Amino acid sequence: MASLTPEDKREEVTAAAFNDGMINGAMAFVPSLAGLWLALKNPKFRQMTNGQSRTAIAIMPPLFIFAVTSEQKLTHRMHEVAEVNEHNIQTIAWAEKKKTASKDDIHLHDLYRQSIVESGVRLVDTPTLSAYQKSANFVQGNPFKCIGAIGAPAVGYIFYGQGGKKGGPVESFTMRLLHTRVFGQFAVLCTLLGVMGMKEVMDRYGKYVTEDEINERIQEMEETRSRLMTKAEYQAHLQRQLSRAR
Repeated sequence: MASLTPEDKREEVTAAAFNDGMINGAMAFVPSLAGLWLALKNPKFRQMTNGQSRTAIAIMPPLFIFAVTSEQKLTHRMHEVAEVNEHNIQTIAWAEKKKTASKDDIHLHDLYRQSIVESGVRLVDTPTLSAYQKSANFVQGNPFKCIGAIGAPAVGYIFYGQGGKKGGPVESFTMRLLHTRVFGQFAVLCTLLGVMGMKEVMDRYGKYVTEDEINERIQEMEETRSRLMTKAEYQAHLQRQLSRAR
């Protein structure tokens, strides 16, 4: 049985998890600094804290976000790699049976391609994916990140907008929070419906892939088949050696 998380994918998965953690940590660093800047306006906060504690307040939230998101990305990518490899192994077994059962000369390459196309993907005619197609694939794989990335700035913008125009009446902080809560809930709810609706459509019709991506999957299947055949031949050779020794 071939490994569902092969060694050759380790660097790719690790790099993806690290990059995702760095991006999310950098995004969390901005509100962390903004919160510290607002807190420093309070004289009591300045008296109760020193440089080390303030640095920790600014750094620890981004580090926490980095650790959590990179771990989640690592687990998610490992599951994706395992699913792809499991599909490759099942396709190889199906293609071998079909090749044996058919009297015609059926090429494994065509069988592998047929399996990928029928697995729930949408093949595009262009050599690369458009911005919309890449965004749709990202929404399908990261719905909650999209909700957070859209909802959090929207709530912040609503809170900022409730400060009143220059020269106009200034609302109290309590009223700004109340209005932000009402309008923010509506904005987040609309974002949730939009993102999850997009994910449902993508789950139903499949993600967008190019011909090059399909060829890469076919190459992985052929390499997996080669490894399986080599392992099977080696095990058969050992079995023959043991039989002769007896």
